[in-house]
Amino acid sequence: MSQSRVYGFFGTILDSLDMAVCLFDAEDHTLLWNDTFLRFFPEHAGHVYAGEPYRENLRRFYDARLAGEERRNIDRYIEEGIARHRAQSRPFVFLHLGRRLRVASLPTPDGHRLRIWQQLSEERKAAGPGGWDAFPIDLLDHIADGAMVLDQNDRIIATNDEFRALYDVPEGQSVIGSTLVDVVCAAWIKAQQPDRWSDGFVPDNLHFVGAPFEIELPGGRWRRVIARRSAAGIGYFTHSDITELKRQQTELKRALDELSAIAATDVLTGLANRRRFDEAMGDVWARCARWGTPAAVLLIDLDHFKLVNDRFGHAAGDECLRRVAAAVRGAVTRPGDLAARHGGEEFAVLLPNATAEEALAVAQSIRRAMRIELWAEVHPDLKVLTASVGICAIAAVGAVPADAAMRRADEALYRAKHRGRDRIEVQRA
Repeated sequence: MSQSRVYGFFGTILDSLDMAVCLFDAEDHTLLWNDTFLRFFPEHAGHVYAGEPYRENLRRFYDARLAGEERRNIDRYIEEGIARHRAQSRPFVFLHLGRRLRVASLPTPDGHRLRIWQQLSEERKAAGPGGWDAFPIDLLDHIADGAMVLDQNDRIIATNDEFRALYDVPEGQSVIGSTLVDVVCAAWIKAQQPDRWSDGFVPDNLHFVGAPFEIELPGGRWRRVIARRSAAGIGYFTHSDITELKRQQTELKRALDELSAIAATDVLTGLANRRRFDEAMGDVWARCARWGTPAAVLLIDLDHFKLVNDRFGHAAGDECLRRVAAAVRGAVTRPGDLAARHGGEEFAVLLPNATAEEALAVAQSIRRAMRIELWAEVHPDLKVLTASVGICAIAAVGAVPADAAMRRADEALYRAKHRGRDRIEVQRA
């Protein structure tokens, strides 16, 4: 039985148990879902489709649940939802269209992500044993972290002293009856930055109980919030100071980004190196193949470059490579395009969503820049330096694998060399 049929059969079984399921691939595209999913989330009926990005799925989800002022935050809610989707390892509970749903999500062995929803039954009593009436309020001050209790309408019922300290609540000021939004907003108003309160806080996170979230406060301070709710809707929240952790994470990310950039960059020219180009080639080709869009790859080889090194020395040769790299970089202007030093005196350019004509225009721009370059500045006897270019342009990438495209670009480059150099050859498919 094929993998898709196995997942489909699994979805049918979950339908019989009144549980919803949806499967996503490694790039967050929807693969399949069952009937219960459409019943729990009727906004998707007739709209969700195989291959749909999770971002579009979330936009419909929030269109169905947001109203008024909250709608202005929809893009941020979507980003938060994507982050929850990718990071979730434990179930959490949320309310949607009158249903209390518990959702579990885990990656599958084959690299997909499976989400399963179960509707929870309502508790018959809103209070009583196990409810807020039985909760000993004095225990809050024995909790080391900040503690907060919310009622069914997200209004604060009780807090401890640590909560007040974490959120800059003045001595003697009551927060009972307020919302957490009010408390966070007040902290930013106190810092004379009233418009910043929502930068690091998405109120809808309060509804995804069990999914930790973070809140930014003035002065670069951060709080992590973890919540649980009773079946009656009473919320128990703990708040911890993660400012130092966030600082360390930021420094680590900066260091890793710098190391990654160094590892992926050609030291001499500042362009991407061969390794970075090969990785991007695979990613771009797979993405263009999925959507059936065009792409092109250029291979650029300097003509008679060995003679430059032999006659003028390797220092002059290196300066020539830097100037050619600048010409290549100047011709590659679209976001998503990639220019690389492919090895020795050879350069490569990757152009996703580009036609043969657009690729040819890039090659011509590179050659024009090389014609007007002041090569005599490198050495008085160096009058000119030319390049041959081979282009492979694919109208619909799905028809030609990445390695075949590189071979075709190399064949086109060979023809350019064989037919006299200082020219462009294009191979279309």
